[in-house]
Amino acid sequence: MATMLLLTACGNSNNQTNGTTTPSSANASPSAGGSPEPEKQENVELKVINFRVEDKAFFDEVNQAFEAKYPHIKIKYDAVPTKDWAAFKEARITTGDVDIMGSGGEADIYNPALRQQMADIGQHPFFDQFYPDALKAGQLDGKQYFLPMSSIALVTFYNKKIFADLGLNVPRTWDEFVSVSEKLKSGGIEPIMYGGKDQWPINMVIGALEAGIVRSQDPAFYDKMKTEETKFTDPAWVEVFEKLGVISKYMIKNSLGLDYGQAPGLFAQGKAAMMIDGSWSLSQIEDAKPDFEVGAFLLPGSNDEEANGIATTKFGFGWNIYSGSKNKEAAVTYLEFIMEPANYQKYMDMVRMLPVIDGIQVTSPVANEVSALLKKQMPIWELYRIPGAKYEFERIGVEIIMNRLTAAEAADQSQQALIGSKSNWQ
Repeated sequence: MATMLLLTACGNSNNQTNGTTTPSSANASPSAGGSPEPEKQENVELKVINFRVEDKAFFDEVNQAFEAKYPHIKIKYDAVPTKDWAAFKEARITTGDVDIMGSGGEADIYNPALRQQMADIGQHPFFDQFYPDALKAGQLDGKQYFLPMSSIALVTFYNKKIFADLGLNVPRTWDEFVSVSEKLKSGGIEPIMYGGKDQWPINMVIGALEAGIVRSQDPAFYDKMKTEETKFTDPAWVEVFEKLGVISKYMIKNSLGLDYGQAPGLFAQGKAAMMIDGSWSLSQIEDAKPDFEVGAFLLPGSNDEEANGIATTKFGFGWNIYSGSKNKEAAVTYLEFIMEPANYQKYMDMVRMLPVIDGIQVTSPVANEVSALLKKQMPIWELYRIPGAKYEFERIGVEIIMNRLTAAEAADQSQQALIGSKSNWQ
């Protein structure tokens, strides 16, 4: 798997915490009886915030184990749903009530405003266990701002039983995908599960389409957007929006009224034959105990099979240490503990994502199937967004699904939003 992931190595931590000292006989003062007296460790409350509420069972367990090993450090752990994360995180930063922050990806470090909230994690011996390149994406100007914990890919899950019953093959081209969707719909089966009430999941569909349409033709497309040499109104992005409109015709009824968090469970119940999603939803699908075998393939955005074989990937989850934290050393100690192989293996077993450190076994058959799709990779396009620029894909995507915008109109509005925000570019 190490060869499949886009993923680094640096070097990790001591066991000292900010405001604490590790007992050392070399530094201890002799007591009245002549034996060394260890220095006292000051109590620390380490405040950890996260957006992955689905990981609660793991963090309940690992936090308890951490406190048993480091009794002077107490963990205050809070997690909220993704839709509430931005406001929650900002509130905790405003009050300084945070030491470690969950992060959805490495792209935030390129936003100067967000980067100011992050401390340089430093370099520590435990970094040596990471896959080559796993840490590089979280580095900027020689500083480590982001510590990855998992890797993900955009995939299309599918119900192998439904496919077999209808004699359907995994589609390798866009035309084949449309044909499969049409046969499912004609057979009275909802083709695509989609929970669009929260709006943001549209980015996964767009991201899965984009790689085989835009960057397969022009890998430097986004480098040229600042000078308007390339635009959202170019034919490639118009094609992305056109195909989003086609896909929307095969989404389940009332897809825009369905919570994203409900979609994996409904897919596991056989309510739709396919689901375009991030590989992170695998754990929810398997936990729902589907009575059919789940498979995965890459959404074919074009009729070029080679271009369709490029997986769009990014780090699914990781950590930042808050720049204003007074407990940075304790924070590093906590991160090191989580990444200990035994603890990290438990995390991988639970979330069924793709690992970023060596020596971890992936036990899920579907996770292994996803891994096999990652021979060729391309970072998810959103990592190339211009910091400070305005992107309206969530609103525009909903308008396309509701048939209120044509592809050309969607492309034009996307370009207007981007250029209209030029004064805020960073």
